[in-house]
Amino acid sequence: MASEHDPCVLVVDDQEANLRMVAALLTHAGYRAPTALGGAEGLRLVAEHKPDVLLLDMKMPGMDGFAVMKSLREGDHSDLPVIFLTADNERESLVRAFESGAVDYVTKPFVTEELLARVRTHVDLKKSRDALRRFAQEKQQMAELVAHDLRNYFANIIFAADMVGGAEGLQPAHRRMAESIRSSADSGMLFLQAFLEQQEHVAHGAEIEPLPVRQLLHEVVDLLSRKAAAKEISLELLEHETIIVSGLRAGAAHVLQNLVSNAIKYSPRGSCVSISATQTERSGRMLVMDRGPGISEEDQGRLFQRFVRGGNEPTEGESSTGLGLAMAKQQARAMGGNLWYDPREGGGSVFTLELPLA
Repeated sequence: MASEHDPCVLVVDDQEANLRMVAALLTHAGYRAPTALGGAEGLRLVAEHKPDVLLLDMKMPGMDGFAVMKSLREGDHSDLPVIFLTADNERESLVRAFESGAVDYVTKPFVTEELLARVRTHVDLKKSRDALRRFAQEKQQMAELVAHDLRNYFANIIFAADMVGGAEGLQPAHRRMAESIRSSADSGMLFLQAFLEQQEHVAHGAEIEPLPVRQLLHEVVDLLSRKAAAKEISLELLEHETIIVSGLRAGAAHVLQNLVSNAIKYSPRGSCVSISATQTERSGRMLVMDRGPGISEEDQGRLFQRFVRGGNEPTEGESSTGLGLAMAKQQARAMGGNLWYDPREGGGSVFTLELPLA
């Protein structure tokens, strides 16, 4: 007999005979198997029992399986695995079932071994997902504890750099050093913020959403304008058509911040970094263009590898972790996009972030 510690499989059907039969099979196999007669009662018991898997009849009077699915996906149980039980094996109905969010289906009359095998598979998958989610949340909590101290260190460095850089009679070389310290501390804060955001998204399962490209680019220009001004570099946002891409907001912002920050870092004092966007049939592309030294052919092959630094040095000694571009490319790919480098005509670099259109 099942105990309160065993996995819970909620069965929803409009036929009492079906409920009794399926519940008996599941109970014998070691599952808790509460039953609901109809969709409305099924939603109530989902909230009460918090099942690991839902076995849901597709066709029921009143609230059918698709209506139950819609309510689940719009509520607090969007990640509940749902297996449709159905006598309908027509292609259109099965496609609609998967589009509504079902993870699997079993046709009636079913084979007991098949039903139990599919239930076991999705119970195990949910256990694994829950364990990974708990691990990610614990990792996020630890990262936040470390970040709290690091923020204080960076804040002290920034304060000291501003005090030194603002002193009267400071020699130009020393003022540039103070500005470089301030810039490096700003970059450290930016890296720390991006790391925490990435960890938080993993822990809480952030969703892909439509992202207006113009807004993304304006935000990164506003964020890094002070860093650019410290080197007398102008950030030029070129006009472009309205483009809406699909991605994680924080992830896209992090990649763009990395690209613009690098462009400032490797550009000569007094130059211009241009930022623009174009659209292809299936994607939106955001381009960051500088007039720095460019990337040698040798370094291009290692450009997006972890902990690899190119032969070029930042123009005023700014620091580099060797992680930025590797993480940025990883984030771009995770969002279904890409990140690459091209030499700029007339000298310099062009980095392109590509994301799918919304």
